[in-house]
Amino acid sequence: MIIILTVIFAVAMGYLEAAVVVYLRELYYPSGFYISQKIKFPFIKFGPVAELKLFSKKIILTELGRELSTLIMLLSFAMIVGNSSAARIAYFLLAFGIWDIFYYIFLKIILNWPESFNTTDVFFLIPTPWLGPVWLPILCSVIIIIISFLILL
Repeated sequence: MIIILTVIFAVAMGYLEAAVVVYLRELYYPSGFYISQKIKFPFIKFGPVAELKLFSKKIILTELGRELSTLIMLLSFAMIVGNSSAARIAYFLLAFGIWDIFYYIFLKIILNWPESFNTTDVFFLIPTPWLGPVWLPILCSVIIIIISFLILL
């Protein structure tokens, strides 16, 4: 039952995160000319947040806070439902992996984005910007979901 609730929670979080992106894109790029069309990065690039000069400092700080809040929410959920340290880690990984996959699924449904699995995306800004092809976080999410089930079972 807890695994089902974790999946429901994570899917809902994935939708919520995708909705934030939909709103931000509509506000910043009403013509549909998104960041992925403006910036082409190598496989993964790590660098200071200041390199993302397309956004104001206020928006970058707000995004950093949103990302930190997302991690706190996932961690808090795992702390509530897990009955041991291993279970808490597993539920965090399970929720994180499902959340991330459904984030991309909902973006595809709502915006028809990403264009392909090779589309460049900004994964996180914490601790520095992580950028690369969309298939990479999806693959990582599948792996951590498998790890979470190995721990739970």
